[in-house]
Amino acid sequence: MAERERVAHDKPEPERYFAEYIPLPGGEGAALVAVQEAINEHATHSWKLVSVSADPTSQGVFMVWDTTGFFSG
Repeated sequence: MAERERVAHDKPEPERYFAEYIPLPGGEGAALVAVQEAINEHATHSWKLVSVSADPTSQGVFMVWDTTGFFSG
C-alpha cells in the first residue's frame, strides 16, 4: 500500500449527501420560485438532486443532494 493511501484513510470522508428543508410560501407561483432558487443554488456546485419529499407536517419539502456531482444510472 502506498504511503498516500494510508494517510488518506485517516482523513474523514466528506459527507456525500446533503439534505435540506425548503419552506414553501403560500401560492403556487411563490412555491415554484422557492424550489427553483434551491435548485439554482446547488447547481452552481454541480450537485445532483436525488430526492424530493413533501413534509407531511408542514408546507415544505425535503431535498436531498449528491454532493459528489457524479451520477450513474
